[in-house]
Amino acid sequence: MSLLRVRGLDKAFGGVAAVAGLDFDVGEGEVVAMIGPNGAGKTTCFNMLGGQLRPDGGSIVFDGRQVAGLAPRRIWRLGVGRTFQITATFASMTVRENVQMALLSHHRNLGHLIVRAAGLHAAAAEALLEQVGMADQAGRPCAVLAHGDLKRLELAMALANQPRLLLLDEPTAGVAAGERGALMALINRIVGQRGISVLFTEHDMDVVFGNARRIIALHRGRLVAEGSPETVRDDARVREVYLGWDGESGTGEGGGC
Repeated sequence: MSLLRVRGLDKAFGGVAAVAGLDFDVGEGEVVAMIGPNGAGKTTCFNMLGGQLRPDGGSIVFDGRQVAGLAPRRIWRLGVGRTFQITATFASMTVRENVQMALLSHHRNLGHLIVRAAGLHAAAAEALLEQVGMADQAGRPCAVLAHGDLKRLELAMALANQPRLLLLDEPTAGVAAGERGALMALINRIVGQRGISVLFTEHDMDVVFGNARRIIALHRGRLVAEGSPETVRDDARVREVYLGWDGESGTGEGGGC
């Protein structure tokens, strides 16, 4: 059963099609990777799914509801969590306070920001930080965190609204190569326990082929291949558009908007 259903999705900038007629689904509890070289349209697609961009055409149906063009806060409250290529945290706040902010938004009591909110949802924030292995850093300011820890914090914030779908935009970007496996193992454990569906983009093809159950490959805004990791790895068009991809080892670099 499809939790997310995208049909005919279009977006152009100055007459240049960033996403053109894109169709794909994400099923309940499924982990799907979206790959493509620079300019493939991955981040543009994510921005439409998350509400940061309004599509020019097409439909985005989440859990049976049309969400194309809705504001990000409305999509968030429907149960879609998101992380970004560049981590979106409040550098001057502590780790715990960042998660509390996400919880305040989820519970629709951001009005408490005008009064002292330090004690609100503190226990829930601590529980989320425990899940992502950040409980021992709860009192540290975000400004001093290593990049890998920022990614873990952003994951905790994305989980604050109890999402049914997580959009992870390059979850290991900036993370040391030796730490990527541990971060993805953490994500897989949490989403598996909660039954969350995941759509993620990623540059590291070892991460993609080691974690995705299904892969969507884009080129110039269009779908060029879709299927199991084995099917996509062997697809001639995918090999063609991924210049420099070493098909034997499965490594290579994608990226882009």
